[in-house]
Amino acid sequence: MQQFEFTAWSLYTGPSNLQSIYENSSWVVGRWDGINGNTSAAEIKKDIDARIDILINAFQRALPNYKTYNRFFIVPEFFFRCQQGPYPYVKVDGVDYPVEYIQKTLKGRLSAIIPNDNNYYSFFSGSVLTSNVSDYDQFLSSVAVTERLQQLNNCLADDTDLMRKMSSNQHTTASWHRELFNRTKKTPQNKSVNSSDALNDFMKVVRANPLCTVRNRGVYLFFNRSMMAEMQSFICEKQYESTVDLTMGVFNGNRIEHGGMITEWMANYPSISILGGDKQTDGLSTNARFTPEFLWNADIGLEICLDHRKQRLRRTVDMCIQNGADADNYPILHQIISSGGMQILDYAVAADRSSRIFNADGCDKIYKVYGDESTVILNGEAGKFTGITTGVYNKSVQSKWTGKDGQTYYSHSQLAFCTNESKVEGFNNALGLNNEKAETYTGTPDTPSNTLTDLYEAQIFSLNGTTDLFGATTGELHYYSDVSGD
Repeated sequence: MQQFEFTAWSLYTGPSNLQSIYENSSWVVGRWDGINGNTSAAEIKKDIDARIDILINAFQRALPNYKTYNRFFIVPEFFFRCQQGPYPYVKVDGVDYPVEYIQKTLKGRLSAIIPNDNNYYSFFSGSVLTSNVSDYDQFLSSVAVTERLQQLNNCLADDTDLMRKMSSNQHTTASWHRELFNRTKKTPQNKSVNSSDALNDFMKVVRANPLCTVRNRGVYLFFNRSMMAEMQSFICEKQYESTVDLTMGVFNGNRIEHGGMITEWMANYPSISILGGDKQTDGLSTNARFTPEFLWNADIGLEICLDHRKQRLRRTVDMCIQNGADADNYPILHQIISSGGMQILDYAVAADRSSRIFNADGCDKIYKVYGDESTVILNGEAGKFTGITTGVYNKSVQSKWTGKDGQTYYSHSQLAFCTNESKVEGFNNALGLNNEKAETYTGTPDTPSNTLTDLYEAQIFSLNGTTDLFGATTGELHYYSDVSGD
């Protein structure tokens, strides 16, 4: 029997009132949910503490389900943010900035409830959005933001059909899946080439000249109370920013306004290099690979959303000190994907043979062909699925939610295993998506199987809660366990 169990907290973590700027656009408007009345330290602390409270409650609900030695609890991207999007650069408790405060508080709260049962607990907080701006009111009223907002609206005003739709509120419900920003240009239906290209080109210019910096990080905690004096923690940081990590603002008649939020056209992520590998080398590292105590010569790899599609972990397979890396990048025993609109992709699987890939997503459906609405599993309904999606044989659960705004939203989870014979070697940048792929099944695409994956089944536990922190409910837990010994 496999001694690994995985729980995903499946809830919608994206913005409410989500709409595309124009049909088939990957640029969206929407509002983040939160309970902070303003961005003072006290109000930010109130919002963070409330999110930690429901996170601890969800974890406590999961605890009685576990039966084996290695117990995972994974939360989606965008779990921690406020009504303005990223938390501001303020000391929440007079001592710690948001990520450090969340890290310290979660360690204390989890240490108080994880039992002394000689089992290993792995916990990921979901991601935390933060910025380097302390005073949002001053920043959002600045000359630089005002000028850039006018440039954005001037760009959109070139499309008279778009302006008509904006004036009459004829907007399209948005999809939150991760479009590639540099994808091949195409002409959306009823949309001129010049106008869509102008907006995309404008966004490239402003992304290269950000007015502020946003970071997307999460806290990974590892603990065995019987064998460890203290819980280990690792902070992992997202490398690639998608077109929907923030919104473009909100519609106001025939204009877009920032709506008091940090938006896509203001911000950019800091540059992260993996030329020396992606292994955490000290307590200040925020890389995607790390080796908790007792794991020895194996890595846990954690990708936040678009990092997976960009093959972040796959690119550093086999990198080692002998060949010039900063540290040895060990074979990945657990590849964890915390996302807001991503799923397991065959060309991005970096896990070692017989190892696990687990995805907890807070924003999208599961596609057989990624992003193709005609290939959504289960006809877009909630439920369980076993089969191949995006080239990966997996067990999955799709959740469907009606938001407080009346719109339909999704979240999901997936579990896959590499086969006992699977092997991927070092990455060739010239081959890109055509590098050697890991094997997640044997047989044919029509009759796939994997002796490891087939041992698992998912159970769904509803949390039946309402919250002002997110756009829909408090979600449900997807618990995956090996049922062969039951």
